[in-house]
Amino acid sequence: MGATRIRVEDRALHDRRITTELLIIDALLLVLAGLVTTWARFATFNEPVAIDVNFTFQYWQLSLAVAVLWVGVLWMEGLYDLERLAWDFVQVPRIARAFALGLVALILLTFVLKLPGLSRSWLLLMWFGSTVAVSAGRWVLQRWLFAQHRKGTLIYRTLVVGTNAEAARLAEILRDSHRHGLVPVGCLSENGVPAGACVNGLAIMGAASDAAAVVFEQKIDVVIIASSAFDHDSMAQMIADLRCAPVRTHISSGLFEVLTSRILVREIAGVPLITVKRIGFTPVRRAIKRAFDIVVAGTIVVLGLPLWLLVGLLVKLSSTGPTFYLQRRVGMDGRQFGMYKFRSMVEGAERMIDDLSEANEADGALFKMREDPRVTPWGRLMRRHSIDEFPQLINVLKGEMSLVGPRPPLPAETEAYDANHWRRMEVPPGMTGLWQVSGRSDLSFDEMVRLDLFYIENWSVGFDISLMLRTVPAVVSARGAY
Repeated sequence: MGATRIRVEDRALHDRRITTELLIIDALLLVLAGLVTTWARFATFNEPVAIDVNFTFQYWQLSLAVAVLWVGVLWMEGLYDLERLAWDFVQVPRIARAFALGLVALILLTFVLKLPGLSRSWLLLMWFGSTVAVSAGRWVLQRWLFAQHRKGTLIYRTLVVGTNAEAARLAEILRDSHRHGLVPVGCLSENGVPAGACVNGLAIMGAASDAAAVVFEQKIDVVIIASSAFDHDSMAQMIADLRCAPVRTHISSGLFEVLTSRILVREIAGVPLITVKRIGFTPVRRAIKRAFDIVVAGTIVVLGLPLWLLVGLLVKLSSTGPTFYLQRRVGMDGRQFGMYKFRSMVEGAERMIDDLSEANEADGALFKMREDPRVTPWGRLMRRHSIDEFPQLINVLKGEMSLVGPRPPLPAETEAYDANHWRRMEVPPGMTGLWQVSGRSDLSFDEMVRLDLFYIENWSVGFDISLMLRTVPAVVSARGAY
C-alpha cells in the first residue's frame, strides 16, 4: 500500500467530523428510545408530568432533556474516543454503565429541583431502550469503520518504535489486522540507523531519538513504542519529545497473550504499574464450564434432533458406509477418545492418507488438503458449514470435549509436539474456539497454538459465549473452511 493511499485526510479534521456525527446519531437514538419508551409505558406521547397547578410538561419533552443529559454522560465516560470505538469490539457493558450513571443523575436532579417522582417503570425502560439503541448504533458504525479500513480508507499511518522481537511482533500483528485501521509504515531503531528492515520489509526510518522529526516528515498518525526495547530514560525522553506532536502515542506492554479485561493500570507512590489479574482453571471454574456445556449442549441436541436425523439420512443415501465416523483424537492431559462426526469421506479414507502425504497443504503437525479426493460431494458441503461436527455434542455431554476450547489433535499430530504445544491440552478440546473464528483452516499451526494458549490464559463464561456467537457467521460464510 503506497504512502499516497494510506493518508486519506487530515487526522484531526477526520476525528472531529466522525465524533460530531457520532454525537448526533447518539442524540437521535436517545430521543427515539425516549419516544418508544413513553408510548410503550403510557400508550401516548402526551402523558403529563405535573410540576404544580400552573405548569406541566409531557414525558416526550422529558425524553429530549434526558437525551442531552445522557449524551453528556457518554462524553464524560470517554465513549466519544474514536480509538476506543475502533478498538473496543464490545461496548455494551460500558454504555450500560454510563446510562446507569445517567439514571442516577436524573433521579438526583429531580430531587434537587423538587420535581415529582417519575414513573419507575418509565425510567427502567428508558435505561434499557437507550442501552440497546446506542449499542446498536455503535455496532453499525464499527462495521462501517471496519469496512473502510479493509478498503484502504480512513487509515492511520503507524510508526513502530524499536527493532527487537517485541517491535517485530507488533509490526506483524498490525500488518495482518486490518479492522483497526493502523497500518505500519516504518520502524525506528534503538541505536542509529542499521541497514535492513525490522520485519518483513518494513523500512527503518531513523533512530528512536529522532521520533518527533520522523513524525512530521513522514506524516505519522500513530506511534507505538515497544517498551522492552528501551530503558527508562530513553522512553521518558521520547514521550517528552512527542508530547506536542500531532500523533497518538502508545506504549506496548508486551503482554500479547493476556486479554485486556485482565489488565489494570494502578499508581503506587506516583509510579504507574500494570497489574495482571489472576485467572486459571480452578476446580470451581471447571465446574462452571462443565455445567454450562451440559445445559447448552443438551438443549441443542433436543431442539436439533429432527435436523440430525435428516442429515444422517442424507449421509446414508450419498455414499456407502456408516452414518457416523468415530475418529481417535487427543483430549485433555493427552487422554485419547473417540470423536463423533457425520461421515464426510469414503470408506477406508484413513488408509489413503499415506498416498496423499505429498499433497499436504498444512505446516507443522497437521494434515490439510483443500481438494481432498476422499471427501464425498455431500461431505464437502457438510464440511464447508461444519454440519459434520454436530455429533461432537455427544462428546461434550460425555465430558470428553467442551463447546469451546482448543482443536482436538490427531494422535499422529501430537508426536511432533513440544512442551509448549502440550500446554494447549490443559483443558478439554472444543467444538469451536478462538482458532475457529480467527481463520479456521487458513491458520498455520503456530498461529493456532498461540490462539489456544490465549484462550486458556483468559477463559471466562462470557468469553465462551462471545466465541460461540462469533462462530455462527464464520460457519455460515464458510470462511477458511476446507
